[in-house]
Amino acid sequence: MGEAKHLDLREVAEIKCQAALHIMQIDFLADHPEFIAPVVQWHHEEWAFLRPGDTIEARTARLIAECGRGEIPTTFVAFTGSTVIGSATLLAHDMDTHMELTPWLGGVYVASDYRRRGIGSILVGRVVEGAARLGVRRLYLYTPSAEQMYSRLGWLAVERTHYHGADVVVMSYDVGPEVGGSASSVKAT
Repeated sequence: MGEAKHLDLREVAEIKCQAALHIMQIDFLADHPEFIAPVVQWHHEEWAFLRPGDTIEARTARLIAECGRGEIPTTFVAFTGSTVIGSATLLAHDMDTHMELTPWLGGVYVASDYRRRGIGSILVGRVVEGAARLGVRRLYLYTPSAEQMYSRLGWLAVERTHYHGADVVVMSYDVGPEVGGSASSVKAT
């Protein structure tokens, strides 16, 4: 009989992490059209208040138009087997009041059963990587509720404003090292 090997905590954590990576995949939504309907439903339930009068049909059309591969727009999905668990999009514009800012991170959503596991952060990272490959120097986002999460990921508040009936914060992230300086003050409107 062979001698039993004892694993230290670091090795156990690494094995668990590797197992989790094999279970969850991230890919272009364009290559998984079966996930469009659930992603549209999530986005509509989460953010319909920011688009009064929006419909599932209109949101579906927008999401389909955002199904690029390595371009702007591109939507990524996280999934396990046939179950979609999250999404994030790189898009040209996300606020009709800030058309001068481009491109944007939007549609970051993780299904409730999968939250607080780092999946949102991984999806944000995938969008940032995709933007860097395209030569993007700075990304923007707005959020009514997740400023702390984005701040932990290095995003900086640029402006606090009222948008379509909600208080939101506009944030930026310097993608490439060639971008000098970051926003150091927050403008309130």
